[in-house]
Amino acid sequence: MPEALFSAARLGVGQVFSGAGKILRSHFWGLSLNLLLLGLAALFGFALLGLAAQQASALRLLWTMLESLWTNVLLIGFFRAIALASAGRPYEALAPFWSLRERDAWLLALPPAIINVLLLQSSGYLALQGHSDPAMALAILQRPVFWFTLFASYLVGTFFQYIYALYAAYGLGTRIALSSATRLLGDRLGWLFFPLLVGLVLAGAALLLAMIFSAIAGLLIGTSILHNPGFAGVFTLIFLLFLFPAFIWASSCTLLAAANLIRNSSDTRFVP
Repeated sequence: MPEALFSAARLGVGQVFSGAGKILRSHFWGLSLNLLLLGLAALFGFALLGLAAQQASALRLLWTMLESLWTNVLLIGFFRAIALASAGRPYEALAPFWSLRERDAWLLALPPAIINVLLLQSSGYLALQGHSDPAMALAILQRPVFWFTLFASYLVGTFFQYIYALYAAYGLGTRIALSSATRLLGDRLGWLFFPLLVGLVLAGAALLLAMIFSAIAGLLIGTSILHNPGFAGVFTLIFLLFLFPAFIWASSCTLLAAANLIRNSSDTRFVP
């Protein structure tokens, strides 16, 4: 059981948003480095699994499951890094890799990896890998089972992300974290859909950013600057950099919202 870094507190949606914003402002650069290193580790793992998949394509389900498992374990580590930074602990660039040596982290990451692979298989999505047939993709998108499995995958992912946060930041053991997360199916049902609200906020910010870029491009129509390849590169880089604060803020929201699931926080309610 990891050391508890956060304690349960009564938090509404506004408090979660503002708390996540404070984490982002106070620890942006350090967490960005953590996130960059995690991204490189994820790509390294995906590259190895991709090579393995080429050698044994018949085991495609296994390689896809291992990719999901690897991603989930790294996500647990990032939750831990956010909690360490917020608790005022000395900064460590390799703090997120704490989860790689925790057996319980791998055990918690395994069930959603298996479930999501089975959902992808049943939806027909995995059949698209290695193919570029638009008609085939359209046929899969038109199946009701695809949208059902997509929604089921969201529910599974959200459920376990809260478990990861409870384990990494609040010091709950695996069984207690699982038990606490079941409140999402009862008196904490609203928090099960909280990530959708987070997604809407981020989508709005991305749309605003895209509108600003479009306005600037409109002002430069007819100039040589607009046709400069470097101009498009700079704007693409700025837009990609948006992903770092977006992911840090969204992960911090999940981390703070997870406090509402702990059993002794019975006075906490989902407050829109």
